[in-house]
Amino acid sequence: MSFLRVFRRGNETPVEKLARKCGKMPMTLPIVLQNNDIATNVLYAVKNMMTVDDPTIVIQWNDPGFNDVPAMPGCRNGVAGQTKNAIVTVFTTNRGTDIKGLNTVFLFKTNDDLGQCENNLPQWSRHQNGIPDVCVSAVVVHKLTLSGQIDVAPFDYAFNQNR
Repeated sequence: MSFLRVFRRGNETPVEKLARKCGKMPMTLPIVLQNNDIATNVLYAVKNMMTVDDPTIVIQWNDPGFNDVPAMPGCRNGVAGQTKNAIVTVFTTNRGTDIKGLNTVFLFKTNDDLGQCENNLPQWSRHQNGIPDVCVSAVVVHKLTLSGQIDVAPFDYAFNQNR
């Protein structure tokens, strides 16, 4: 019997349900999707907001990446304005929708919109040697079918992470 059929759907955690919709086992999901709160937000987007082929990015932020200068907490490199909210604003001003306003899941209507947004990320948000990255993990989610089957791909390159 397949692992994905062992769970009764009523007993699934959000991570287990998301894994089933991806055709994966929970521990093989990208780390950002192994969080029940994030998985709940992604499942909401898939069910209620996404159409087939909509790209959605999911970001697991890394707070130390915004707190590398103790005198300026929340500001990357200690520069006012270099904040998580500034990156969120890039997403939303480039046609991304912040799902539930939680600054974690961002829905785009086309791959071109997502690509343009990625091109517009500020240089300071990208990987810098010796400074923690602003993002632990990021993925792109595509809704493949009307029934909610989804595909997940890495999106860490948006922040040029050296892993």
